[in-house]
Amino acid sequence: MTTIVWDGKTLAADRQMAGYMTTCKIFPIPNGYLAGAGTMHQLIEVAAWMQEGKDKPALPESEDSEFIVIRGDEAFWLTWPYLREVRIREPFAVIGSGAQFAIGALAMGSDAKTAVKIAAQFDPETGGGIDSVTP
Repeated sequence: MTTIVWDGKTLAADRQMAGYMTTCKIFPIPNGYLAGAGTMHQLIEVAAWMQEGKDKPALPESEDSEFIVIRGDEAFWLTWPYLREVRIREPFAVIGSGAQFAIGALAMGSDAKTAVKIAAQFDPETGGGIDSVTP
């Protein structure tokens, strides 16, 4: 899957996609950024929808993808499969297969990039480097 971390200032994501392939999982959208964990083709479709403002993509309920949207200093989780934004009120947010490791790192004072790096040490589905943005 992946690890996506928002520490209240920075959005960070690992790059691991499938085996040896890597990619950026953070996409610019109007007034912010989108990052996702789960199925890459769904992340691309949701990013295109948010970038272009077209109809919402039809996404199967059986897939397990999650998304975080950052606008300014606010974070939102997109509900599945309806893609409605729910405001995250906690000071940080984490999604993906390495979430348990990353949230522990954040709780101990790490920043977003360090939390992804720590998750990559313990979660085999997280790795390949780190991308980050500070809106």
